[in-house]
Amino acid sequence: MKELTPIEQNVPDDEINRQSPSVRNSDQMHCFSCAKLLHVSSQFCPSCGASQPQNTNIKPGHSLQNENNRISDQTYCRGCGEPIHKSAMSCPSCGAVQTAKRHGSKSRTTAIILALFLGGFGIHKFYLDQIILGMIYLLFFWTFIPAIIAFLEAIVYITYSDEKFTQIYG
Repeated sequence: MKELTPIEQNVPDDEINRQSPSVRNSDQMHCFSCAKLLHVSSQFCPSCGASQPQNTNIKPGHSLQNENNRISDQTYCRGCGEPIHKSAMSCPSCGAVQTAKRHGSKSRTTAIILALFLGGFGIHKFYLDQIILGMIYLLFFWTFIPAIIAFLEAIVYITYSDEKFTQIYG
């Protein structure tokens, strides 16, 4: 008797994604962004809409370039080295969480120091690309109200984790 695949058994997508890769059919692959199962010829994931690379046989250490010789939407997993979509939060192969630091992100420590020492002039706001607020602080620095607010903001910045600070201020 032929053994039925999870899709033929009407197993929910979440259950299929928790199973080992050997359970899926040879004509299926995981979405590089959300890890849902889809057909290998799919160009976009129906669940999350992420574009799917057509050459999934790329090995670690090789270039991730498409036919137009541009860098594609892929990157390598930090856990197993498999190619994954650059916006993927975790690897579909090994489940490793991808915590790549974004380029151009602002330093939480720098923002704290600027808020404590030059916050009355709004320098920390300029650093965090909040130009309008920086100008308001600069206009009213003589009242010392911006200095008090900047001190409180420095305390708030101290309480944020690096991840939360990067998420809010980039």
